[in-house]
Amino acid sequence: MADAVSDEKYVKEAKRIITEKQLVGAANNTKWNKLISEVRELTYHPQYRTKVVNGYISHWDSEWYYHLPFPMLSVEWIDIELTKPVLNLVSNMGFEFEIKDSMIRVWGYFPKCYENFGKQK
Repeated sequence: MADAVSDEKYVKEAKRIITEKQLVGAANNTKWNKLISEVRELTYHPQYRTKVVNGYISHWDSEWYYHLPFPMLSVEWIDIELTKPVLNLVSNMGFEFEIKDSMIRVWGYFPKCYENFGKQK
């Protein structure tokens, strides 16, 4: 029960910040879920980092099951190690993304945030 209450509080806080910052959705749960599911199916799990709407930027990680910032509603952007399979996934799923150096930045919200874009591990 405590987990459901804390999840509800987390979602409420994320929605408050989204409204306060006047962010507009660039991705949705369907897209996020499909991307995560497809990456989990890959032989090689690329590294990623996320920025959530409260400003927190995670460390680089390659664990795609439990370390993501669920619910993905809070993800302002995710940087993913550039691989051909990942590029194909984000392109085919219709995400808004850009490539710099050896990473793909997928935006969860507009306006686009370029903070630390291209800065590697």
